[in-house]
Amino acid sequence: MKFKYKTSEESSIAYYGWIIALYGNFIIAISTLVGMHGTGFFLKAFESKYNWSRASISGASAFTRAQSGLFGPVEGYILDKFGARRVMTIGFVVTSLGFYFLSSTSTIVSLYVSYIFMTLGVAISGWLPIITLMNSWFEKKKTLAMAVSSTGVHIAGVGTALLAFCIENYGIRNTALVISVVFLFYSPLSYLLIRDKKHINTSENVTSKSKFKFRIDINPEIKKALTHKPFWMIAIAHSFSTTSVVTLGVHLPAHITDLGFSTVQAGYIIMVYSLVAAFAQIFGGYLGDKYTKKYVLSIFLIFQSSSLFILSFIKNMPGIILFSIFYGIGFGGRNPLLTSIRGDYFDRSTFATLFGISGIVINIGTVISPVLSGYLFDVKGDYTFAFVVLGILAILGSILSLLLPKKDY
Repeated sequence: MKFKYKTSEESSIAYYGWIIALYGNFIIAISTLVGMHGTGFFLKAFESKYNWSRASISGASAFTRAQSGLFGPVEGYILDKFGARRVMTIGFVVTSLGFYFLSSTSTIVSLYVSYIFMTLGVAISGWLPIITLMNSWFEKKKTLAMAVSSTGVHIAGVGTALLAFCIENYGIRNTALVISVVFLFYSPLSYLLIRDKKHINTSENVTSKSKFKFRIDINPEIKKALTHKPFWMIAIAHSFSTTSVVTLGVHLPAHITDLGFSTVQAGYIIMVYSLVAAFAQIFGGYLGDKYTKKYVLSIFLIFQSSSLFILSFIKNMPGIILFSIFYGIGFGGRNPLLTSIRGDYFDRSTFATLFGISGIVINIGTVISPVLSGYLFDVKGDYTFAFVVLGILAILGSILSLLLPKKDY
């Protein structure tokens, strides 16, 4: 079956890139709901069921983030080489297997194995391929397109209360099995809807194709990017910001229930900041296309930092709601900017590969922080110190973004 579509300028609603953006929004929403938001609720359920420590449970997230960092460059290379359509089709099958394994998990080892499959599958079927598609389909509306497609990260928050309810009332097994079936359905659907758009690399130094089938030629644009400061500055700023996102994804539901609120109420809190973030993300995309990206990014990271300080010291519901608003503004607004700002510095044909390489840097904090935060809770009985450190990291990310130089190559 051939899928016919009309191509035109980016400003036209008929431009197929916008269809991919909307579908990508839906994909990222379901991946984020059961991946990032769902992690905290699933791990809290395992803690209650098996009395595992938070440090050991958080290790599942850390282990998979390490896997993501190590294989990020490979995932990026595969996307640039074979295209998002084929890679996503396979990725959804892998994710489905991960949730199937999760449904029968009864040991820490099997929990880690489940998360390996889930993380690998989501990595090659969710956010990275979608933003890679946006980078290839759009030029003038790139930041807005990335905002539209990745707003699913925040729309996902609307379903957190439902996910928490399902885990609490129907159990880990039944909930995970339903999610497994949903991801399996997305595999053929993505093959039908996704279209790759290739760009010719205009670099004069591109290596000619090797006559040896298994040789991997390194694009000169990748080597060039790796020798310039902006690549590393963006990667470090991204790491400082994302460390708190991953840590809260693991520990926020537990933190809220520790304060005396229910699991479903924790889901509502995530829903609040997700709704705020959805609007902030579109607004951030608009501002990023209109003004200098590094200044806009810096402001949103200050909001993110402020929210973490609020969460550290205010323990009542009004304080948690205030945290949700500030965190939603910061988390939402920074998303399209951290991705689109790379497109201002680096060649389109290397976007996914370079993003994958930067994932090694990004995931250093996301590997250490969830486990360390869990350990600090086991020792001290709260997350205050951990949240303060996360707030400081977000400030440092804001400063790094301000210091980004103009492209000089």
